[in-house]
Amino acid sequence: MYEKPDLDTPLAQIRENAEKFNASLQRHGSDEGRGKGFAFDIGLLEERDDIAAAIVKDFGVIDTEMSRRRVIDSPAPAAWTIDRLTDEQLAACKADWPELGMFADGTIRRVADVLGIRMVRAMAQEAVRRAPAVLQARESK
Repeated sequence: MYEKPDLDTPLAQIRENAEKFNASLQRHGSDEGRGKGFAFDIGLLEERDDIAAAIVKDFGVIDTEMSRRRVIDSPAPAAWTIDRLTDEQLAACKADWPELGMFADGTIRRVADVLGIRMVRAMAQEAVRRAPAVLQARESK
């Protein structure tokens, strides 16, 4: 079965580092630096460089993971993860929606893990609607 990669960690780190970067920008414009001279400004710039490097690194992790995925199994944070169908749920869906019978159980599970069972049903309904025209075109050849 498809396992979603962990993108929550780099996304959380990006949020955290973006907040640090913003705080550093606010410190630069605050009264804290008054009278501390050029060295204070340089110190803040160096601090921001390190934070920016960490942000770029985390974006690299996300980009690497996403660039090796196809559309159907694209990665996403855990918040976007769809709960897997249990055997009972799959049986109930197939009983309620007979159009799912056109797909093998493994196909239904793989697509439902990524897109959800309602999307699988919509695909099956579309296939049922288009089947007569496709079959007729094949017979006429």
